[in-house]
Amino acid sequence: MKLKVLVDTNIIIEKRNKLFNLLGSYDPVYSDLVLVEVMEVIRKNALEAMKKNKREVANKYLAFGREFLKMLYQQNVQLEYLNIKDFVEAFEVMKDKDVDAVDAVLAVIAKRQGVNVLSNDRIGIG
Repeated sequence: MKLKVLVDTNIIIEKRNKLFNLLGSYDPVYSDLVLVEVMEVIRKNALEAMKKNKREVANKYLAFGREFLKMLYQQNVQLEYLNIKDFVEAFEVMKDKDVDAVDAVLAVIAKRQGVNVLSNDRIGIG
């Protein structure tokens, strides 16, 4: 049985070249907030690469984004959505643990789901 983990944005972006192999070792869960962050990071990185005339790099970011979202769609991945109670708890985590808002929300979701966060941040296991 694979370990169920909530996947953080930094894992998706930083491990993008080997992400699909990495995630094969887990039963991944995703938050809608993480997917929004992933899309925004990809957009920013692609735009930055284009400004530097690095079209190939920009295209690689965009291709990864398409492939990643297509994989989630094809696997019919169910996203974790938040309620207001989650945000209230996340605000306290953010304040007490000095983490950003999305990481605080992930910590709350992980606690609610009884799973670990797969992350390069100090909140995670990865």
